[in-house]
Amino acid sequence: MQLLGKAIMHKTFGKGTITAVSDNTVTVSFPEGEKKFLYPDAFMQFLKLRDKKVQEQVNQLLHEKNMEEEAERKQVQEMLERRHRMANLKLTLNSQAAFGMVYNKIEDVLSSWTVSTGSYLSGMSAGQPRIPHKLKPNSACLLTQCPEGVEESERKIVGAFMVKEDFFGDLCSDGIIKAHEQYRIALEEDEALRLWNYFDEKKRPKRWGNTEFKYFASTTMQKILFDIKNAITSEDRLEIAEEFYRYFCRINRLPEYRVFS
Repeated sequence: MQLLGKAIMHKTFGKGTITAVSDNTVTVSFPEGEKKFLYPDAFMQFLKLRDKKVQEQVNQLLHEKNMEEEAERKQVQEMLERRHRMANLKLTLNSQAAFGMVYNKIEDVLSSWTVSTGSYLSGMSAGQPRIPHKLKPNSACLLTQCPEGVEESERKIVGAFMVKEDFFGDLCSDGIIKAHEQYRIALEEDEALRLWNYFDEKKRPKRWGNTEFKYFASTTMQKILFDIKNAITSEDRLEIAEEFYRYFCRINRLPEYRVFS
């Protein structure tokens, strides 16, 4: 867009000519002297080009700038609202979930970082997606696996992820849970932990059953994530696991375990 030499009108200073243009200012020569203005902001109220075609180009530039600023304001507002929701989130018992890979395939889950809740097996909602009512932004999901022919007591934890910050299970009508972009981790074979070691012997089932996931307590998930952090064998993934653990503790208002040497 060529602005140099263009005739311009100002509400107060009258007719002028643009003599210089930089990234964010324009200099206009008026009969009484030169004046500098913010560019393109000044064209919203004070300046108007006599060349209508160039004025339309400036108007388009202003429109795009306004759209960008509005998008930034919206992004900041959404971030503040998320922080407010997090700070005032009502924590409930058993708001964590372990998935047994009944409906899901572990390869697909770790590829897409999405998991299905499966379907209701009976009642009025039979066949419809199971609604994960208890899962909220403070919830983590464990991915577990027990090969056919292996006893349930040997079920292994092979991955974990936080749900997204705007996830509320009672609104999840399609039964699809997407992992948080940052707080997720897959375990190598030699890092996998036995799931049922974290539960009282009386609560350990002989078989998983037909439901895709089971709820359990945040304090148990904290212990599991702490042990996952300690089981990781590579430095880059260890950093991911440590950030995951700290985030989980913070959002669930749990003190981090103190480690004594």
